[in-house]
Amino acid sequence: TMAFLLSRLTSPSSSSSSARAKPDRKPRVILVVDPDKDNNWYKIFEGCIDADGLPLRVEQAGFDDMMLASYSYGACYVDIRRSRDPIPGTTQLQNRSVKPDIVLIRSVLRSLDTDYRNLLFGLKYAGVPAVNSLESVYNCLERPWVFSELIQIQKRLGSDAFPLIEQNYYSNHREMLITPSYPIVVKVSHAHAGYGKVRLTDHHQFEDIRSLVALHNDDYSTAEPFIEGEYDLRIQKIGNNYRAYKRISVSGNWKTNTGSSFVEPIEMLPRYKVWADECGKIFGGLDIFAVDAIHAADGKEYIL
Repeated sequence: TMAFLLSRLTSPSSSSSSARAKPDRKPRVILVVDPDKDNNWYKIFEGCIDADGLPLRVEQAGFDDMMLASYSYGACYVDIRRSRDPIPGTTQLQNRSVKPDIVLIRSVLRSLDTDYRNLLFGLKYAGVPAVNSLESVYNCLERPWVFSELIQIQKRLGSDAFPLIEQNYYSNHREMLITPSYPIVVKVSHAHAGYGKVRLTDHHQFEDIRSLVALHNDDYSTAEPFIEGEYDLRIQKIGNNYRAYKRISVSGNWKTNTGSSFVEPIEMLPRYKVWADECGKIFGGLDIFAVDAIHAADGKEYIL
């Protein structure tokens, strides 16, 4: 991640000898949005310089500690409050204000009870570059919006090369009529990390969920077949680097992205690379992302 981000920090003036000769140029400011103190980005970027030879100044904070103001002439000023659980020996011990040159987003923008789209709008307003791009971050906020791009990939490559799971979309509870074959998984609204997701075995349970969706602001939902998996797959791509993992639940939860699980690196097969390369093209290109799939007991694989 570090090497890839540094490649994004090349200044347009990097080829200018006069620009390289200036000794008083200010450090480039990297704003890392990551509330996890176990990820010490100050340490990760310690001693690094960008392609122009400029030193780097890192500021790390979660969205909940940030406010900002942006201006149409291109400036964005981010106010960051002192962290409630700061990384020792870093600027997290104090309030500070920064003008970021680039933003690395390593945190969820919208979750069950938080929504920081107002900060995303401000960064975009000032044209602050980011990894991933602000456009792609915004486009990935809603699951059906992302899934629609995957459908187009499958139409182009075919279901054998890109085995996307079957899925139905319902704009509200009134349209929840036709389902895939049971058992199924119903996902309600935008939430991730296992929230808003339930496994159903028959139409009676589906009617119960339908009535609950009606009370949930009558939000959208999707339904897809429940696949009894041998293990989950995660294909990760950072820049031009690929990695593949398999994940096996050890807690007995059918939602293997919750509870305890065992993660093991596996061989990066050619078909996995195709999946990653194709998914990496959506929304103008993704720099850092993962493709989730499931390896069924019968040996078949389904992209989720």
